[in-house]
Amino acid sequence: MQMRFAPPARAIAITGFMGTGKSSVSKHVAVRLGLEWVDTDELVERNAGATISEVFARHGEAHFRDLESAALREALGGGRLVVSTGGGMLLRGENLELLREAGPIVCLEATPEAILERTSSDDTRPLLAGTDETPSEAVARLLDERAPVYAQADYQVETTALTQEQAAEHIVVLLADDSRGCYFTGRPLSVPVDLEEAAYTIRVREGLLGELGGLCPADEPGVRAAVISSDNIADIYGDLVLGSLAEGGWAPTLLTVPDGERSKCLGELSRLYQGLAQAGVDRGGCVFALGGGVVGDLAGFAAATYLRGIDLIHLPTSLLAQVDSSIGGKTAVDLPQGKNLVGAFHQPRMVVSDVEVLRTLPEAEFRSGLAEIIKHACCLDAEMFEYLGRHREDVVSLDGPTLEYLVARNCQLKGEVVAQDPLDTGLRAVLNYGHTVGHAIERAAQDWELRHGEAVALGIVAESRVAHWLGLSDGDMAARQEQLVAQYGLPVSLRELDYERATRALHHDKKIVSGRLRLPLVPALGRFEIVADVPLELVERALRSLCE
Repeated sequence: MQMRFAPPARAIAITGFMGTGKSSVSKHVAVRLGLEWVDTDELVERNAGATISEVFARHGEAHFRDLESAALREALGGGRLVVSTGGGMLLRGENLELLREAGPIVCLEATPEAILERTSSDDTRPLLAGTDETPSEAVARLLDERAPVYAQADYQVETTALTQEQAAEHIVVLLADDSRGCYFTGRPLSVPVDLEEAAYTIRVREGLLGELGGLCPADEPGVRAAVISSDNIADIYGDLVLGSLAEGGWAPTLLTVPDGERSKCLGELSRLYQGLAQAGVDRGGCVFALGGGVVGDLAGFAAATYLRGIDLIHLPTSLLAQVDSSIGGKTAVDLPQGKNLVGAFHQPRMVVSDVEVLRTLPEAEFRSGLAEIIKHACCLDAEMFEYLGRHREDVVSLDGPTLEYLVARNCQLKGEVVAQDPLDTGLRAVLNYGHTVGHAIERAAQDWELRHGEAVALGIVAESRVAHWLGLSDGDMAARQEQLVAQYGLPVSLRELDYERATRALHHDKKIVSGRLRLPLVPALGRFEIVADVPLELVERALRSLCE
């Protein structure tokens, strides 16, 4: 079963009995992951101004446990880290819950003999002193008492036969498949899209554009390929992508189109066909679509139709493209009469999403992409909705693990829908949430003056009100969606709108069949319902409400 990507961990906790190697192994893990390292025993000693043995001798174990809990709260109050805890940290339920909330817990284990050997020369272990038991008896008793608590850790690692470095590397391997720890291991995140006719994988991580040759090498040296990009994106990333593909055995040619929606037209498409032919791209070749949604749609349609179809690999450079338009196989160009009126389904061979490129986006462009993420959260993932509400600073500061989580999880959500409805005949309608009103607003805007994500954000606000008016949800549900949209600087109202033009566009929506509109609506966070016969006058009312 595919791992469900979860929000990135704030801490990797490493615990276990004395002598299992917690401090040394956790240091190695922190260096390997590039994270801060904190040892709660060291925090206790610093804060108490005394050694742990002295704290035990003067105040007893209960007082030490209080200091230990306080040290844990202090450690978890900072940035992301690897935290090494005392062997008894998990004995208190409140500590266990704090660590579980922060991230995965790894418990180190060792045989009693190994523990005794490692601790035999250490006379500072208070739990092995002051009793009538031999050290061997004390270790056996404590291990038995703590076994149920240690069993609650997410992972157990036996360290008896491992060096510190080997134990650390074993933990890193475990974290690579952990839903909250995978963002720190350096491995690309993999999101499979399981289609019967054309399964493919989406790769997500920082720095992937420079690794394309290794990620998707040519089947044999010298295979012709075309990198199709916009002028601005080609200036920034063209040389990097061409060089990386050449290292992977491709013979790539760069073809560019002007920036902006106007390039998504039959004239530019014809020019691309000629460029592909002149570059000698044949049926074994490939189109690499390097850019945002416009480039992805245009290059995708070129790949779908040139020589009756050649391979396509998406290299999306906008947030909107990474979480939405590069997934699902929809390709198209515009006509003067409307957007995406000529197109085809053509699934990519792979999608490579380098989240590092998102840091070069204009702020407004990044916000626009967030609208699609909010859409997915409303309909499909209540946990992500709550995360967006609580972690705005991590999102807008373009924190690396946060970006990887949002891109990977949204790819996962859309990929699951697409796999069930590859040709957009039913379930895939959920992905149109916010788009019915959004597209009408886009058509009413002059010269593409409104970004797609901004129009979708307005559509989410309007369509959440439709759900409330139909009695599918309460007013709080609509208010929460509007609040999240506003929290990320996306519009929730319009000062001016050509209402007549927007209404005409609404009545020509492709989701209207025999005068009936099928609309995905949100009755509760993370859930959706496709309503088969939504009165158009109610949607018109929602459209008007944006201007009031």
